Amino acid sequence: MAALQHLPYLGTAEDDVLFVEWLVAVGEAVKTGQAIATVETLKAAFEVEAQHDGVMLRQLCEPGARVSVQAPIAVVGAVRESCDDAAVHALLQKPAAAVALEPVSMKVGPQPFAPAAVEPNSVGGSNSGQETRAMRPVTMAPVAPAARRRAAELGIDLATVVGTGPEGFIRLADVERAVAAGPHACESPTQRASGPGALDAEFLAQVRRDAVAFGALASDFKLQLYRRHGAQIGEGSKLGNGSVLLAERIVLGERAFVGPECRIEAKELAAGPLLHFGARCRVRATRLQFGDNAFFADDLEIGGGGAMEPEAELVVGSHGFVGEHVHLNPCRTLRIGDEVVISRNAVVMTHSFGPSWLRGYPSRFAGVLIGDGAQIGISATLFPGVEVGAGAVILSGSSVVTSVPAGRLFGGVPATDMKAAAQTLTAAQTAERAVALVAEFARQLQLRGFLATLTSSPDRSVLVVARDDGEHQLEFSANASFAGSPASAERVLVAMDFPDEQFAAVPPNVTAIGLEPPRVRGPMGPLGAAFREFLRKRGCRLHPRTWAYTGGWL
Repeated sequence: MAALQHLPYLGTAEDDVLFVEWLVAVGEAVKTGQAIATVETLKAAFEVEAQHDGVMLRQLCEPGARVSVQAPIAVVGAVRESCDDAAVHALLQKPAAAVALEPVSMKVGPQPFAPAAVEPNSVGGSNSGQETRAMRPVTMAPVAPAARRRAAELGIDLATVVGTGPEGFIRLADVERAVAAGPHACESPTQRASGPGALDAEFLAQVRRDAVAFGALASDFKLQLYRRHGAQIGEGSKLGNGSVLLAERIVLGERAFVGPECRIEAKELAAGPLLHFGARCRVRATRLQFGDNAFFADDLEIGGGGAMEPEAELVVGSHGFVGEHVHLNPCRTLRIGDEVVISRNAVVMTHSFGPSWLRGYPSRFAGVLIGDGAQIGISATLFPGVEVGAGAVILSGSSVVTSVPAGRLFGGVPATDMKAAAQTLTAAQTAERAVALVAEFARQLQLRGFLATLTSSPDRSVLVVARDDGEHQLEFSANASFAGSPASAERVLVAMDFPDEQFAAVPPNVTAIGLEPPRVRGPMGPLGAAFREFLRKRGCRLHPRTWAYTGGWL
């Protein structure tokens, strides 16, 4: 079935961008995630990735044109499928897709992080027993410029609009939908589930009554039923045996995966592409919101006391990892930023209580914030009201009862400030580490039986992997200096600092990877994909970040 390809939000404040070129022609097959076009903002060039599998049926814009963010740029469908003006017009009348390809980076609290004093709780002593310190205000969901202008014209408070993009990103269609739906559409999600993905109430009641029988149905059949009754669930998604979704509103991006024997319950459930839940997860909160590629391992528990109270909310950013047997308690708002790692057996609490507060015992209900890039160690515990700054590290086994500044390493019971979480590197040291990464990548391929040959110098390395289809070559240069065009099955160019002009000028059949800032463009052959996954496992995540390794050499 034909579908529109939209220009994704690129994290820029520009209303429109320059469309540079098409990378595929009409009639060519495309796969989800394949680069199909190039656009330029004021700061950089970006590749637009295909949002659907199929054939390029029609291109809706020409090189040199200015294209608005989220505007349709192409139609992708089946071979020989009709795509005349009437068909395009019909597609344009359909509601906008619920998820964009690339999310806006999620921010949790002001940056840089400035910790506020926290009264000790039941681990560190007594407190007032009340929510004595409110959570620091959180930045509102990102808003598309066109949506902001339209909301101003209509006098709509954007804080009341439910965004359907990644991490609550509010688009023009969300504002228009709120107006068309009337005043109820702008109510708080805890008051009324409405808008895209709202599930038919009778269907949801039936699923609740027969959850075991419904869970035993085949994945495709369950997803078909959810979609038929209002849920918006992206293509390529899977709902494991015994698993059910019990929510009044469901919006999931493409390739969402829920493993076997999972039960996810909420009033509102929204996620970007590649959401992953392992087996036997128990998830329960009034509102659940996940960014792109949020990964949760097996035997996770989200919920506990107060999980369905009006303030029970879990907001998780993009590209993070939560390990096995973690317990997250969102009785109050629990907000987790981008690329956060929460290791196995960790516990995060937003409420604590015991014997009577009126008899002097401690009791606390307060939200928790975990900033972008933070890491929570194995079996660590975070108590109500804690704020963990961006890039901070909590050592395994620690109990955190006070807020943690950005970039600091805390450990102990109770946890105290020990040192900076990261070492400050010179440019030379960073380059040395990059060379060491390439060498270790070559070693890992050799251990797996690949015929991999590496030649290295202080600022340049060349890795050649001989395969039946020819040589696959990866070249690292600290200063983005690459000579010649060696004939090979695959060529990957890696630079520490890849200037925008040189990055954009790399031929379309060659993969370009910049390490600082981290980014990638071009085709993703087996060598490039393996190196990208190798980098990801070492904390180096390339942009566009919404990508998953589907197997290969590693």
